[in-house]
Amino acid sequence: MPQVDRTKCRQGHRASLISMACRQGHFCRAHGWCRAWRSLQLGPGPTSATLAPAWPTAPHSEPKVVFAKEQPARSEVQAVAGSSATLSCEVAQAQTEVTWYKDGKKLSSSSKVRVEATGRGRRLVVQQAGKADAGEYSCEAGGQRVSFHLDVTGQSWRRTLS
Repeated sequence: MPQVDRTKCRQGHRASLISMACRQGHFCRAHGWCRAWRSLQLGPGPTSATLAPAWPTAPHSEPKVVFAKEQPARSEVQAVAGSSATLSCEVAQAQTEVTWYKDGKKLSSSSKVRVEATGRGRRLVVQQAGKADAGEYSCEAGGQRVSFHLDVTGQSWRRTLS
């Protein structure tokens, strides 16, 4: 039995085993196949299986925690028309930058919305909310998101004295 070359895979890494059917004695330079270590009869004719070494890939790790775990993934927020609506999320690390979206479109600070960051808190303040401001909002960072549905109800009114 021929000597088997083994590639060690460190703990926390993944390895893949690549196989290919080929004619006996064939060597594929493009893929760098290793020597055959076990012949398999695949059918009529001189065929064998050639196995490539297990090449380690990037370390396998858990997804990075971006948002604080104690907050819900989705929140319902109610606002009265004409008042401010505040959407808040909390990141795990104070230096994490977030991007805010409304109905899939990126938001930035303007006269209508204000983006705030204090410590680990991130806020989007919608000023003088109206029906057009209702919709789906999200706070996104590191491929993760916290979602909000903003519902703007009624009209604020002021009573004037004559």
